[in-house]
Amino acid sequence: MQARGDQAAEAAVQDAAAGEAVLAAAQKQEVAALLASGRLAETEDRARRITRSHPSDAFGWSMLGSVLLMRGRNEQALPVLAEASRLVPDAAGLLGNLGLALAGVGRLAEAMERFAQALALDPGNVAAHNGLGRVLEAAGRFGEAAESYRASLAVRPDQPKTLYNLGNVLLAQGRPAQAAASYRAALALSPEYAYALANLGSALMELGEFAEAESCVRRALHAAPEQVEALNLLAALLLKTRDDPAGALAVVQASLAVAERPETKRLFVACARKAGPGLMGAVFREQLCRALAEPWARPEEAAGCAVRCIEADAVIGSLIARVRAVWPRRLPADALYGPVGQAALFDDVLLAGLLDAAPVCSPGLERLLTQVRHAMLRQVDPHDPGRDADGRALAFYAALARQCRINEYVFDVTDEEMALAGALREALAGAVARDAPVPGMWPVAVAAYFPLHAVPQAERLLGRSWPGPVEAVLVQQLREHADEQVLRGAIPPLTPVEDPVSRRVRRQYEENPYPRWVRAAPPGRPARLGQYLRARFPHAALAPLPPGEGLDILVAGCGAGQHSLETARRFAGVRMLAVDLSLTSLCYARRKTREAGVTSIEYAQADILRLGGIERRFDLIESCGVLHHLADPLAGWQALLPLLRPGGVMRLGFYSRLARRDITRMRRHIATRGLSATPESIRRLRQEILDAPPEEDWGRIMLADFFSTSGCRDLLFHVEEHCLSLLEIKAFCLDEGLRLLGFELEPAVLAAYRARFPDDPAAVDLANWNAFEQDNPETFIEMYQFWVQRGEGPERCPWPRRRT
Repeated sequence: MQARGDQAAEAAVQDAAAGEAVLAAAQKQEVAALLASGRLAETEDRARRITRSHPSDAFGWSMLGSVLLMRGRNEQALPVLAEASRLVPDAAGLLGNLGLALAGVGRLAEAMERFAQALALDPGNVAAHNGLGRVLEAAGRFGEAAESYRASLAVRPDQPKTLYNLGNVLLAQGRPAQAAASYRAALALSPEYAYALANLGSALMELGEFAEAESCVRRALHAAPEQVEALNLLAALLLKTRDDPAGALAVVQASLAVAERPETKRLFVACARKAGPGLMGAVFREQLCRALAEPWARPEEAAGCAVRCIEADAVIGSLIARVRAVWPRRLPADALYGPVGQAALFDDVLLAGLLDAAPVCSPGLERLLTQVRHAMLRQVDPHDPGRDADGRALAFYAALARQCRINEYVFDVTDEEMALAGALREALAGAVARDAPVPGMWPVAVAAYFPLHAVPQAERLLGRSWPGPVEAVLVQQLREHADEQVLRGAIPPLTPVEDPVSRRVRRQYEENPYPRWVRAAPPGRPARLGQYLRARFPHAALAPLPPGEGLDILVAGCGAGQHSLETARRFAGVRMLAVDLSLTSLCYARRKTREAGVTSIEYAQADILRLGGIERRFDLIESCGVLHHLADPLAGWQALLPLLRPGGVMRLGFYSRLARRDITRMRRHIATRGLSATPESIRRLRQEILDAPPEEDWGRIMLADFFSTSGCRDLLFHVEEHCLSLLEIKAFCLDEGLRLLGFELEPAVLAAYRARFPDDPAAVDLANWNAFEQDNPETFIEMYQFWVQRGEGPERCPWPRRRT
């Protein structure tokens, strides 16, 4: 961006003679020279003395305000520059600096007014044109910002920073070719301009010119080796275009050493998802622990790498092999751990972090933890309240108990185990009722098998003093549950739920809210919707989005709220309505949203099929993984369309009939056997699938959802599920006047598609995608997730309307 200090100094020097002729010209020139030479502390001292000795002369106020601006002290600069402007109201440079100060404290509208006043006085004021451009850019008004930069360049063409800023707004508008031209013009004036080189690389990457993009980024890093933006772009190029996670990770770690920015942390997780054992050193493990705990992205995205790290440990790997060899027989603690196994588990910080962050999605590690839980239970004596575990053991077992609640007790359990756990639960309830002593291991062990809130009077445990790990279990299973029960009365019913299918689906999610997530992805810098879509789909034919302040969003089927929270933090000026059938899911969502300090989401209970009766209209509607659980998914999609403003966009998700063929086959198998969706049936079926030899497996069904009870029920036991094909989606879009903007897919998949269909650089031809999926049937194994845009009105709709 254009340097604020440069603008402030330029304006101040231009106005060095402003004010009354009280100070000698030589004295003014001396102070102006101090400022121009960058001796800011001396300039500030001299300027303060002048304001005291000559308070009616604008010069001292102007110089002091400029120094404060250059030092980033905008709040202090505001009254100083306002006084200077009062004394000399027709000084364009002063008005420009006042605009900079107002912009620095977020008062963008007032800043625009000051720049406009400056330009009315001096239409050729380059600093005011540039300042106005920066404020318009910050407000997301990229077209107007580009005009301001062009006006500045018309006055003085030899401004590399202004050319760079113009390139930035063109890139934000989704015009990478024009942005590249502007960056090249800046580099013609300043060949080693590192930021222009890096952003030229960004534009070239969007244009698919990867080799030249990498060359530009490496030139930028030669000029400025610690430029974080260039380091991150190089890492993205290595990861996405070369499939080189090792090289990308090395660059990301260098970037983290310079500054731990959110985008760098997200890149680390992207690298970790593809990292092999050779990259998993001590520093990597430490960073991965932080990525799970802080988090750096959704913890689920880093969990797979954490599993690989843990299982690569020699001792833990041998424990997993030992368990597999005897499964399903349970081993006593000494036979399970051997001489070093217990210490390896208890001291593994990454394993503890994983247990606290997300479901463990690994058959081998799951079965080891199942054995560890059994060994823990056998060590607890319900008749000896004086016996407790040591601190290391207690901390690990508490993390295991929290994991069991996160995965909703999906681990296998024997009848003997359940009887022992039940006896301990009765002992705990009795001790609580009598106010008798309770060792920390009692609630921990019970919490590993049953939710503590189901234990009579368990809430009384919150009034006792506990070690930190035990307290964390009680908060998770008692306090959070109690908070959600309070919220049940605060979530309004927006529509009735009368449809028979909707009622069955509601019952499922009341029993198993999905998904039971722990941490949302961290917020980045809020973006405008158009800016976000142009960056994600640079080749899409994106029409102008609905005008107006703010962004009205509907999340139709928000579930437990993870996605709605992340969406609310992704965009600027959000007003969100998030609805779901399940009140239990909504309570979970609202509690987590409140914990995050987000106030822009209104939660309500509603049936998507009845939303047409509400008065509100929306710029963005999201419904991912919801509509295929209606009796007619396309009817549900059609019910949402009247709620979308002309020009608005939708983000949608549907199951692929081709990709989920093995899951569909398993669902038929479940129906044939008459299995109900009880926790016991889900656990039993999972073990059958895990026990099946490779040649008899059930195909691609062990997705992440397989590793929790609510997820497995959603995956295999759902009460209503339908799959679609891409050709059905295409027909609907044609009938309803919806334009595909693009799919959410890994870069490697998009690259393979574009290599096969080079005439479709936007990757929006659904007939082509259908052919691609036929040859690559696992492409959409999770879902079709895509964005569409609605035409701006019936008269401008490029396709005939759907007949009903």
